[in-house]
Amino acid sequence: MKRVLVAVAFSVLLFSGCTSSDPDGAEATPIVAPDFDGLSQDCFDATVRIRSRNSTGSASAIKYLNEKENGFAIVDSVLQATHVEFETNKHVAGTNGTPHVVDVWYEGELVASANCKTNKSWFESGVSKDIATIIISLETLGGAMPIVPAAPYGKVKLKEGEKIFTVGCSSGRVPRARCGSVVKQESGLIYYLPQSIAGDSGSAVFRYSREREQWETIGRTAWAIQIGKQWMGLAMTADRVDDIRSGRVSANDFNLPDGAVPIAEIGGRLPVGAIACDELTPVTMQSQDAMPVPMDVGRHTGRWRFPILKKDIREKPERQSRVREWNIFGGISDFFRSLLRFAFTTAIILLVISLYVAPTILTPLKYDWPIQFVKKIIASLSKVKK
Repeated sequence: MKRVLVAVAFSVLLFSGCTSSDPDGAEATPIVAPDFDGLSQDCFDATVRIRSRNSTGSASAIKYLNEKENGFAIVDSVLQATHVEFETNKHVAGTNGTPHVVDVWYEGELVASANCKTNKSWFESGVSKDIATIIISLETLGGAMPIVPAAPYGKVKLKEGEKIFTVGCSSGRVPRARCGSVVKQESGLIYYLPQSIAGDSGSAVFRYSREREQWETIGRTAWAIQIGKQWMGLAMTADRVDDIRSGRVSANDFNLPDGAVPIAEIGGRLPVGAIACDELTPVTMQSQDAMPVPMDVGRHTGRWRFPILKKDIREKPERQSRVREWNIFGGISDFFRSLLRFAFTTAIILLVISLYVAPTILTPLKYDWPIQFVKKIIASLSKVKK
């Protein structure tokens, strides 16, 4: 008993010695949580491949839209949405009305491949202005895919060394992620490592916001730049993209830094004969004159996490129950109807019991006669085979 008391006293003293407080009685400084080190599945599933006549690139779902008579309205919930807006580069998607094929994956499985067209584009040579949007219906996408919205305007100030993620269709393959870091943020551009490669054009730069407790799109990849001997990625910030789309271009420095080139110009293509794991077909560079066609989509046995196909979220009419005023004749009718159902069920049960018991009363058979009967049949069949 003494040993137990000594151990308890020692534990109390040890615990009290480990807590820190200042002489004035102020509370101890809370432990700071480590940096977020994961990547949401939504960042993968919101990334799609855009195949055009002259290029292959990436795009990401950024807004839910509801189709109205005079256009589209932005909505917060997928349950209110009819379409999804994707953001990419103009040098990937081309000008307004340019046809493409969009390939959509859900948890690594190809779930949709369909024709689409560019909705709007903003581009100027030699300027950090290279944006295009594509709007696709939820039914075409095969389900209510997740979005990763743009960070609120003016709320993101990146620091050197800060962790970021990029997800793109590198070399035209399925979306894959890179964990990188910020080199600097300057003049509406994010310089980051490691560099992106061909196929990543139009992909998003993601970061988790602890303040808003959500994943956000903080940039849009478009170029690469060599500083010294180091190649690094170059992306427009979410604020720069908002400036471009809103027409606020005169108040900012939009010039591209010297040496910045489109990602596709620095290589990164697969060698001829290489096999893409998602398609298991030889990867060859598409002819510039060839129009892309949708891929064959296998039977998708899984479901989008939330919520569903449009037909599933359509409101179903409530089943109308029969309404009848009660009266004495209706009550008597219901009573006899229930009585007949009970009598019929009872008769069936008694018939089954009788078929089992009757042979044991009328014949020398015992209560295990069904088992003996089956054994005789099996024995007879065995003799016939011999």
